[in-house]
Amino acid sequence: MNIDEQVADSSVQAGLGRAGAVVKDVADKAREKFASYREGGLDQISGDIEDYARRQPATALLIAAGVGLLVGMLLRPGRE
Repeated sequence: MNIDEQVADSSVQAGLGRAGAVVKDVADKAREKFASYREGGLDQISGDIEDYARRQPATALLIAAGVGLLVGMLLRPGRE
């Protein structure tokens, strides 16, 4: 293995290590959030949604429109 291949291999290994750490961090945060939702119930979920909609109204509207479009397509009679 020449020096270029060794450098490339070590770069790939470092990148995979960082990616693995990021994935683990995101998974831990998601696990914590789901646990808090289990404890808080629907009141906490609806509160978080309201907070998000107040902070990001345009994004919340686009998400709601997308969900409405998807539900409408799924429930449309005469689908082929």
